Amino acid sequence: MLQKDPNFGRAGVLIIYAYVEKGTLSQALAGAEVSHRLYGEGPWYWSVLTYSYGRAGQSERARRELEKLEKMSRHEQLDPVIMLWAHLGVGDKEEALADLEKAYSEHFGFLTNLKVEPASTRCASDPAVPGIYCAASV
Repeated sequence: MLQKDPNFGRAGVLIIYAYVEKGTLSQALAGAEVSHRLYGEGPWYWSVLTYSYGRAGQSERARRELEKLEKMSRHEQLDPVIMLWAHLGVGDKEEALADLEKAYSEHFGFLTNLKVEPASTRCASDPAVPGIYCAASV
C-alpha cells in the first residue's frame, strides 16, 4: 500500500506495530520518524513511541513519551485506543483495561481486531486480566 501511496498514514502505523511485534525496534522507530515527518507530533505519534519503547524494554523512555500523552489529554479528549496502546506499551494493564472499556462503550471499530491483535492475545494467559480484554466475543 505504501508503494502506491507513501502518504497513507494508517498503513505506516500498521507497519510500525508489525516491526515492534517482530522485535525490530530500529525499523519501528524509523517508521515512526517517517510518520513524524509526514504528520508531525500528535497523539498517535506519541502513542506509537510509547508502545515501541515499552515493548523494547526501554521503560524509562516509554514513560517519558506517555507523560507527553497524559499532558496532552489534560487539554483535549484523546481517542481511548491511543491511550490503550500507550498503556499497553508501559505494561499498565489496569489503565489499558480502562481504555479498552471506554473504547467499548464508545463503539470503537478497533475492538473487532482483538482476537488477532498480538498486543491483546499476549495477555490471554494472565488471570488478572478480565476476559473482555482477551476474548474473541467482544
